[in-house]
Amino acid sequence: MCRRYTLYLTNALGALAAALLLTACDPFAAPESLFDEYVERAARVLDGKARLSPVPVVEPLPRRRERVVDIPPVNLSLLDFLSLYGCELQHVVGERNSIMGRVMHPASVYDYELRFLRAAEACLGMIDNDELAARLREAVGTKRGQLVDAAWNAVWATTEIEDFLTRSRGPLAVAPDRDMAATLAADLQALTAALAVPDGEPPELDFRGFDDVYQRWQSRPMAGQALRAAALASARLDDASALIEARLEGRPVCPRPDVQPRAAENMRGMFLSVYVGRVQPYLAQIQRVRRELIEPLDALARLGGGRREAVVAYADRVLGDDTPDSLWRRFDASVARHTRAWQELLGQCGMRPGQ
Repeated sequence: MCRRYTLYLTNALGALAAALLLTACDPFAAPESLFDEYVERAARVLDGKARLSPVPVVEPLPRRRERVVDIPPVNLSLLDFLSLYGCELQHVVGERNSIMGRVMHPASVYDYELRFLRAAEACLGMIDNDELAARLREAVGTKRGQLVDAAWNAVWATTEIEDFLTRSRGPLAVAPDRDMAATLAADLQALTAALAVPDGEPPELDFRGFDDVYQRWQSRPMAGQALRAAALASARLDDASALIEARLEGRPVCPRPDVQPRAAENMRGMFLSVYVGRVQPYLAQIQRVRRELIEPLDALARLGGGRREAVVAYADRVLGDDTPDSLWRRFDASVARHTRAWQELLGQCGMRPGQ
């Protein structure tokens, strides 16, 4: 048994070492090395010098105290509380006021708000005291209006959303898990549909079955990885664009469009094999995850006008593309600049696609 386990372990370690070796030998296996290699090869075929600029740091999600919406408790006097004897509401209120109730997860708080409403409405039919019934009806109205805030907190005030948007797990993989991306996208679609209700209307959301979503946010931070990938791509595309633009301003690769020297063929070969074959597919993956995850998160941050200004400001700069200095506006500008540069350079040699 021990020998069999030792053999298995040896084989497993060997497979891991082989996988690491293959990754080290293939510069296109990881996002950072893919872009570095692209800039190096562009410099080589264009007789330039590769310069790798610093990759901008992605702005972090605001601190929790800037994201949470305060929900004032419904204060019941001790006499009112004791008068609820026989109602389930007494147990619900007691649970919230316990030591554990004061440190509830935001999703549990939302679930409590729902149970308070159900128990209070059931209790109203059992109360003979008109004054207590009036105070309880007022509490029901207040709680109903707070449900949207509680649902917001169950998304934006959680540690799980911090994990989902973390910047510490590197950029998006060159070949991301498409099944997981689809599952995460479906989670966000369901959330958006449930929370997109008019003010005063209770969201139809059951957070009791939401543990799987939180676990995915913790273990698969694909949204944060997409943000890191966009920052990396913007910096390296700009580095390569600067090389192409410098060559356009200097000695032409092709003095005559109808004469294509070897340098032009080398340039075109690198363009097709590396940019079209490697870089563009990765850019397409970034765009796809942007549509599936980042855009829904941006929409969630703005529901109801946004529940907290800090989250909306974060969305403006990191998730959306409407502001001039936003991460995704810079990404789009870098891709467009790079496309124009290649089109002009290839057109100089009569090699532009469709030319």
